[in-house]
Amino acid sequence: MSLLDGILAADEAVLRAARGSPAWATPLFVVITFIGGGWGMLALVPFLAREATRATTARLVAALVATSALVSTVKALVGRVRPCDALAACEPVFIASPGGHSFPSGHAAGSFAFAAFVASVRPAFAVPVFVFAALVAWSRCFLAVHYPSDILVGALLGTSIGLVAARLRGRLDLKGSSRSGTRSPASSRPAPGGTGTPD
Repeated sequence: MSLLDGILAADEAVLRAARGSPAWATPLFVVITFIGGGWGMLALVPFLAREATRATTARLVAALVATSALVSTVKALVGRVRPCDALAACEPVFIASPGGHSFPSGHAAGSFAFAAFVASVRPAFAVPVFVFAALVAWSRCFLAVHYPSDILVGALLGTSIGLVAARLRGRLDLKGSSRSGTRSPASSRPAPGGTGTPD
């Protein structure tokens, strides 16, 4: 057996063990996968409406759109069939097969792009957003619509894009501050005998 065959066999074995187990968690993972499929982005609308958070949120949305575009491109190039369509023993749990290609997982990529961006901007939220991203990603194996390797690669792609977008956000803010005429510490120092306040 080749290394690739071994990896594929392990992929299928983990998927079969994860599929629909535990059964009581089915409603939870159905809801989580629904939110992670893009409907969760509706929660960003209030932040887009507020001037104070609009620019940052717009960059987050751009990161999610870029993630979706990259995932779609890779899926078209790889063309991997979903496990629920390829394996007789892995019918989808509760939901119908989404169709299309399997590798990588768009749910995993999008949720981890969101988590990486938010964690970079607001480190205090790092644990909850990454926990939720992991649940979204795992829901795809639980429901048998993705292989474990699909969600792993999707998570890596999404995390990379989220981190790049967050780093870009910081650089754009710094450039914006310099263009807006922010005074240097030396220029804000009070003149001798003066108060340092504008006339």
